[in-house]
Amino acid sequence: MFPTEEHDRFLVGGTSLRYESAGGRGWELLAERMLCVGEATSESGLHEDWVLCFVTDVQGTWVEGSLLAEGRNDALQWLSVRLGCSLELKLANAPAFRSRIMWPPDLRDQPLFHYQVSPLRRLFSRGMRRLGWRAVAAVQSVQPGIVERLWRGHRGTASSV
Repeated sequence: MFPTEEHDRFLVGGTSLRYESAGGRGWELLAERMLCVGEATSESGLHEDWVLCFVTDVQGTWVEGSLLAEGRNDALQWLSVRLGCSLELKLANAPAFRSRIMWPPDLRDQPLFHYQVSPLRRLFSRGMRRLGWRAVAAVQSVQPGIVERLWRGHRGTASSV
């Protein structure tokens, strides 16, 4: 594992997972607020192009942290215990704009995100980056079908209380 230049890090403790970023994008998340956990790749040109993502509500809001950050293995171990399943990372060397769900198990390996990026820009983005051009910008959102399934699951859980 290579630490990021900004020294981002995951911190675990009790019922929460915290992410601290020198770039100011930190967050803290209670285990009970995690509706979905996944990993994703982007083409940011920075160290954050492989991230761990947590969907936190049925509208598809999510937070993310770099999988190159310090404490990643501790965070994955903590998550595995809290969620009751093994979380495997599979997108380490995947092309940009890929995502997959790691938890819940009934959604595992399905794409988490929908990316809206021009096919032409996607095709030439790697070459453009090598020439020093800006990384491809994409509009990213949680897959509509995943949001719908999370909403149905959450609604069922809330009505049974």
